[in-house]
Amino acid sequence: MARAAIARPVARKPIQTSVEFEARLPVKGRVLWAVMCDHCESEGELRIRMARDPSKGWSYRLDDTESFVDIHAVDKGKAYEKVRAGEWVSGRLIVFGSLKKVWAKAVAMEGAALEDGTRLTGEVSLGEQHAQVDFGLFKAFLRFEDPQQMLRVLRHEGIKDGSFVATSTQVDIEVDRWGRKDEVLRDKGRR
Repeated sequence: MARAAIARPVARKPIQTSVEFEARLPVKGRVLWAVMCDHCESEGELRIRMARDPSKGWSYRLDDTESFVDIHAVDKGKAYEKVRAGEWVSGRLIVFGSLKKVWAKAVAMEGAALEDGTRLTGEVSLGEQHAQVDFGLFKAFLRFEDPQQMLRVLRHEGIKDGSFVATSTQVDIEVDRWGRKDEVLRDKGRR
């Protein structure tokens, strides 16, 4: 009797190119879980849920999955030891990775959560002094020593204004505050 082949997801190789980015953005969201890394015990992981478009406010609706995104991030600041599920946190999300030109027609996020290894597709905008990639959830600004270096590097990678790039993300979080929802959302940046 022949066995049927089991379809397993194919693990994608991480994208590694000469064009790298790091984006830092403010975050306020509800803690879904906090756990210590079992392999190193020197850092932890937080999973939070935040509004997909913070410009409209930090609250979201559970019945509308398009209003929020789950973030699974590495926490090196040991906040995972102090926060509990259900509390809200305020801090910074740090997303970084390498960019590779792809043939795409839309900004997209693979999967339901932004976490290490998530494949994002973004659209490139070139200015005279800098380049920017719009990933929908956030924008990444690419910095170069000078405009000539920017043009040389982007030309080498085949990246032009209006083209699309993909990245395999790495996601970290720095937590400044945590507590009840009304306390965290009322906070105007105090530390």
